[in-house]
Amino acid sequence: MTEQPENFPTILTQRLRLRRFEPKDDAGLHACIGDANLVRYWDFSACRNIQETRSWVRILAKTVNPDDAVAWAVAVKETDDCIGMVNYHHREARSRRLEIGYILRAEWHGRGLMGEAVQGVMSHCIRKLNTHRIAALIHPENGPSIRLVTRLGFTFEGGPLRDYWRVGETYMSPMVYSFIAN
Repeated sequence: MTEQPENFPTILTQRLRLRRFEPKDDAGLHACIGDANLVRYWDFSACRNIQETRSWVRILAKTVNPDDAVAWAVAVKETDDCIGMVNYHHREARSRRLEIGYILRAEWHGRGLMGEAVQGVMSHCIRKLNTHRIAALIHPENGPSIRLVTRLGFTFEGGPLRDYWRVGETYMSPMVYSFIAN
């Protein structure tokens, strides 16, 4: 089991526990980032095998520097099974801004769980990190993600950001959505 410093920010929502990644999360995360259909709008290619995903779990478990980025395993409260990930990254504390990312296993879609997880992270970032601006970069064809952030109060700011992400040998051009805290 990964040693967990006392300062890792666990977030509890109605149905979820957002916690540090652990080795037991390999299969749950692989069901997300190993699924080419789920990552088709991400800025990296799907993991080819569970060993690649295990490397990511180890990396994500160490992502505890709140000055830059934190990644949470999205776990079902009742079972503690990993069903996804939510994170913030590219944090600029002086400007009080950061970006978020998220992914959820396909069989858990349509239940409002990712909205619950993202809302929990947004609340943490605003209250604990004094964040003013939260951005989400979203591929223009990713309708479910656009609907999610819109429901959470994000507004479309612009884009596409031409050839912003390089994935393999191709480029993707995401849109910018943002939430401004009062």
